[in-house]
Amino acid sequence: MKSRLPIFGSILVLASAGAPGSAWAGGPTRFVNPFAGSATERGAAHPGGTFPGASMPFGMVQFGPDTTASPENAVAKTVGLPTTNSGRGYSWKSDQITGFSLTHLSGAGCPAYGDFPMLPFTGRLQTSPAKPGSNALSPRFRAGFSHSRESASPGAYSVRMHAPGGGAVSAQLAATTRTGFARLVFPKTKRASLLINAGGSGAGTSAASVQVHPGRREITGAASSGFFCAQRNRYRVYFAAKFDRRFSSYGTWQRGSLDAASRQSSDTVTPQPRNAAQSGAYATIDARRDRRVDVRVGISFVSPEGAEQNLRAESLHLGLRALRERARHAWNRDLSEIGVAGAPGQDVRTFYTDLYQAQLAPRTFSDADGRYPGMDGHVHRARGHTQYADFSGWDIYRTQIELLALLHPGRASDMVRSLVADQRQSGCLPKWPVANGQTMEMIGDPADQIISSAAAFGAGDFNHDAALTAMLKGATSACQSPNNGSYVERQGLSPYETRGFIPFEQNQQGNLVTSVFGSPQAVYGTASTTLEYAGADFAVAQFAARFAGNGQAYRRLMRRSANWKHLFDRGSGYLEPRLSDGSFPPGYGPTTGDGFAEGDSAQYTWSVPWNLGGLARRLGGVRRAQPRLGRFLAHLNATAHGAHSRHAYLGNEPSLLAPWIFDWLGRPYRTQEIVRHAIRRYWHARPAGYPGQNDLGETSAWYAMAALGFYPEIPGVGMLALDSPLFAHEVMRLPGGTVRVSSPGAAHGHAFIHGLRLNGHNYARPWLSFCALQHGARLYFDLRSRPDRRWGAGKRARPPSFAATARSPHRSCGP
Repeated sequence: MKSRLPIFGSILVLASAGAPGSAWAGGPTRFVNPFAGSATERGAAHPGGTFPGASMPFGMVQFGPDTTASPENAVAKTVGLPTTNSGRGYSWKSDQITGFSLTHLSGAGCPAYGDFPMLPFTGRLQTSPAKPGSNALSPRFRAGFSHSRESASPGAYSVRMHAPGGGAVSAQLAATTRTGFARLVFPKTKRASLLINAGGSGAGTSAASVQVHPGRREITGAASSGFFCAQRNRYRVYFAAKFDRRFSSYGTWQRGSLDAASRQSSDTVTPQPRNAAQSGAYATIDARRDRRVDVRVGISFVSPEGAEQNLRAESLHLGLRALRERARHAWNRDLSEIGVAGAPGQDVRTFYTDLYQAQLAPRTFSDADGRYPGMDGHVHRARGHTQYADFSGWDIYRTQIELLALLHPGRASDMVRSLVADQRQSGCLPKWPVANGQTMEMIGDPADQIISSAAAFGAGDFNHDAALTAMLKGATSACQSPNNGSYVERQGLSPYETRGFIPFEQNQQGNLVTSVFGSPQAVYGTASTTLEYAGADFAVAQFAARFAGNGQAYRRLMRRSANWKHLFDRGSGYLEPRLSDGSFPPGYGPTTGDGFAEGDSAQYTWSVPWNLGGLARRLGGVRRAQPRLGRFLAHLNATAHGAHSRHAYLGNEPSLLAPWIFDWLGRPYRTQEIVRHAIRRYWHARPAGYPGQNDLGETSAWYAMAALGFYPEIPGVGMLALDSPLFAHEVMRLPGGTVRVSSPGAAHGHAFIHGLRLNGHNYARPWLSFCALQHGARLYFDLRSRPDRRWGAGKRARPPSFAATARSPHRSCGP
C-alpha cells in the first residue's frame, strides 16, 4: 500500500492511505484555500481568475457559484462578449450570486463554460426571468451573500444567501468527476423553486433546450456554446438533474415568454460571439414541512443518455457527506504525493493551495463508459485511457505539464494520448483546445513542448511513433483543419521554413487576428511566433532522437531551433521583428511590443531556454549578460506597464523562466535570491494572492516547482534548474522512488546554497537531471543567510545549452 505524507505542525511523518482521513485530521486539504486567486493582487493587471466550487481532480464537473462583478477583460470587451462574471465565474469583490453553474475554466482570460447555472428562488414566478438580449437572468434574480457565510474546501462549497423572492437559502455543493450534488435548505415556504438557465453559458449559447419530467422528478437539457476568446470553436453539452422531492409545480421559459406547466422549451440563434439563446426551466417544491431539497446532476458532452449514465455510475447512491468525503480523500491522495514542512504556516498553505489549483485542468472529457465527441464531430470511445480537454497550451507547457508528469505520469500520458487523438480526428495538433473544438488562441505550436516535456519527465505511456508523426506533420506541412473553423496549426510556416523567420510585414497584432473577426492564416506576433516555433522544433528534435530513434528528424529540427538567431539585432542587442529584406524595423525599441504576443522585445530576448549559452554569447558574453539580466529582474512584476516594460512581468508567461537564467551565467546565488523574493512577494493563499491569471494551473504550478527548489527550464528536456527549497523538509513520492530533501536552513528563512549533497556525495552544479531523481534520491541543502558566490559558479558547473550542432539529445543521468 502506498504511503502518504501528512504534516503535524512542522514534522513530516508517513502514514497509510487507508480510509479517508486516516492519515491525519483533514489531510493536506485543510491547508487549501479555494478562494485564492479570486481577487486582484494590488498592482496586478488581472485577477487569478480562479473559482471556489466543488470539483474532483481534473473533473468534468466543476460546480460552483457565479457572481456579478469581475474586472473587465480587454478581449471580451473588444469583441462585445460579456465583460463581467455573469454566468461565467467568481469574483471575491462581488456580493451577488447569479447561479451555480456546472462547468468552469479556472484562470482563463475570456468567458467560457459556466453551463446550466442553477438559482434558488422563493417568489412567485409570473414572467420570464430572462434578461432581454443576454445570457443572464434579470438582475432581480440575484442572491445577495457575504463571505462570512461562505466556505469552500477541495470538493466542497457552501454559502448562505438571500434568495431572490425573499428569505435565506443555504446551498451546499459537492461533486464527483462527472456529477454535481446540491443540497438546498429553503425557508418554510410552499414556493421553493430552482431555476435552471440552459442559455446561461458564460460566452452565451446559440442553442438551448430543456425538458421537464415530473414523473421522474427530473429536468434535462442541452446547450451549444463556444467562441472562446471570439475563436471559432463550438461545443454541445447535456445535463440531467434529479430531485429527491416531487414537484408541486413546474414550467419553462423561452426568451420573454413564461409557460407554466410546460414540459419543454428551446431556443436557437445564429451562432456568433455573444450568443443569446434563451431557454430554461423551473421546478417548485412545497418546503413547509421539509425545508431540504437535494438535487443530483450529471453532465455529458456526448448525449442526454450519457449524462444519465454518468449520474448512475457516480452519484445516485451517495449522500452529501459521503460525496464530500470521497472528494476530500481523492484530493488528499493527490496532494499527499508531496509532503512539505519546516516553514511558516502561510507558506504551507500557499504551497498546497497552488498544488490544488494546478490539478483542476485539463478537464476529464470522456464519459464513465469512455465515450466522448471527437474533433471530427463523431463519437469515439477512449479505450484504456481518459480523454482530456481544455489545454491552455501556450501557458502550461512551461511548468504544469512537467509537474503533472512527475506526480501523475499515468494521467499525463493520457493527456498526451488525448492530444494525439485530437490530431488524428482533426488533422492537426491543438494550440488551445476547448472541449472538442480547436481554437487558435495565442501562438506557437505548444502541443510539441507538452508532449516532449511529458515524456522527458516520465510520462511515456503512449504511442511514441504516433506522437512524433503528429508533431512532424504540423512542423513540416501547412496543417489546416476545415472541420474546426479552418484551424491552422502553424501560421506563417512557409516563410519560417524558407527564411528562418516570419517577416514583420505579415504581423497582425492582437489576440483577435485569428478569431472570427480575422483570418485563420493571420500571424499574431511574427517575432514571438518565430521564437515559439524554434522552441517547438527543439522539443520535437529531442523527442525524435530520444523516444523514437529518428536521427534525421533530430538533425533537421535542431538546425531550425537556431532560427532565434535571425531575430537578434546586433545594433540594439535585442531580439526584434525582422523585415523580409533582412533589415530590422527603423526606430524599433525594446518596449515597442509590435511583433510580440503579450510581451515586448525586452522580455522575449531571454526566451531561448534551450540555448542560453548561445544567447549569452550574442549578448556580449557572460560578463555582460549578468548585469543586464540583473537590471531586467530588478522589477519582477512590472504591472504598471505589463507587457510593455523593460522589466520582467511574472504575471504572464514570457518572463517565467527568467530568474533561473543566472544558473547559466555563473551566478546561481542570484537565482536563489530572486526566486525566494518572488514566491514570498507575489504568491499567497488569499483571494488577492496571484500576480496574474492562473491560466488553467500554470501560475500555480510555477509556484509549486519554485518553492520545491527545482524548475523545468528547458521544455522537452528532463532537466531541473535549481533555486533553493522553501521548506526544511520535502518528500516527493515519484512512481519510481521517493525523493527526500533536507534543507534545515530554510526553516530560518535562509535562501542561499552553500553546499549540496546528492545521495551522500558532494554536488556542485545548479541543476539536476530528472534521471537522478526518478528512482528516488536523497538531497541535503546547506542553506545560509548570505550568498555563496562560488557554489555552482564555475564554467563546468553550468547547465547544458543546446546549439543546433548538438550531436545527441540530453541524456545525462546523475552527477
